[in-house]
Amino acid sequence: MGRRPREWTSQQTGSFHVISRITGQDRLLTPTDKEYFLHLLERFASGFFVQIHSFTILDNHFHILLTGLNLDAQQASKKELLKRYQKVYPKESEPPPGSYLPDGTLIPDEDNGIERLRERLGSVSRFVQELKQSYSRWFNKKYNRTGYLWSDRFKGVIVQKGEAQLLCSAYIDLNAVRANIVEKPEDYRWCSLGMRVRAPKQAGKLLTWFPVSHQDAWENIGLVKTFYSMKVLEWYRVFVYQCGGKKLENKADISEWLVKDVVDFHGKLGIGERLQYRLRNISEGIAIGNYSFIAGIQKKYKRKFIRPRSFLEGNCLFVTRVLRM
Repeated sequence: MGRRPREWTSQQTGSFHVISRITGQDRLLTPTDKEYFLHLLERFASGFFVQIHSFTILDNHFHILLTGLNLDAQQASKKELLKRYQKVYPKESEPPPGSYLPDGTLIPDEDNGIERLRERLGSVSRFVQELKQSYSRWFNKKYNRTGYLWSDRFKGVIVQKGEAQLLCSAYIDLNAVRANIVEKPEDYRWCSLGMRVRAPKQAGKLLTWFPVSHQDAWENIGLVKTFYSMKVLEWYRVFVYQCGGKKLENKADISEWLVKDVVDFHGKLGIGERLQYRLRNISEGIAIGNYSFIAGIQKKYKRKFIRPRSFLEGNCLFVTRVLRM
């Protein structure tokens, strides 16, 4: 019996909740493994026609809430398609100009493969497949192993636009809390709420708030119309905490006093919390100092240069990010 065809939805009507697990009960992802998966997620999301709304990367599975931009893909120019392709694949590579027979013979397309590329980059299924396959190759090489890493094809659940997206996003950001890994959702490094709080610039490049309208749930919980301001994050944080405070059987929850504290403060991060997240750069980065000092450290050790960022929005003290070799 063949597999049931997947159900898909347009960017005008909803999103997809993507879930996939690795094989084996004893195989767990390390922090380094999760960092590389996040790196690949950022890379593929920059080229494929998708918007990432929420994610969490756990020890043995991941969740991603995304919208496939199928209409954008259909209207994209040849120039944009090729630009996106170069973001995903090695710069020296070229998109296939046609299809290949089993013996390697090329059957060129009339348009030199542009429509084929449009279909490829506009496919949510292809996005998830290539993300998982690329990660599998890296993982197997790192651990000198062979065989399948993922237990099965990914599960994709259609999520209706509006309130359903909001609830699904909160569910994803609460995974580490429910699993009793952290007390507060933003304390988990490999989830979207954690990224929005700890690294807002990085989050701004990867994550997109849901499409909104006057009729949907965003307005029902009192959100302002400026959906790219900090106000959105504050209200979303309140919503996640309220969801996390609900008791579920055999699951951890957010304590009542934490929920009350976040609600009373309207979701804003206090100076103590902002200091807490910034101070983590002491252990997660390689240096703290003024701008020229940081730049000198990076040059001396021949690390990939990343612009130093201010520490607590100050004018004289800067910190490094975690740099990839």
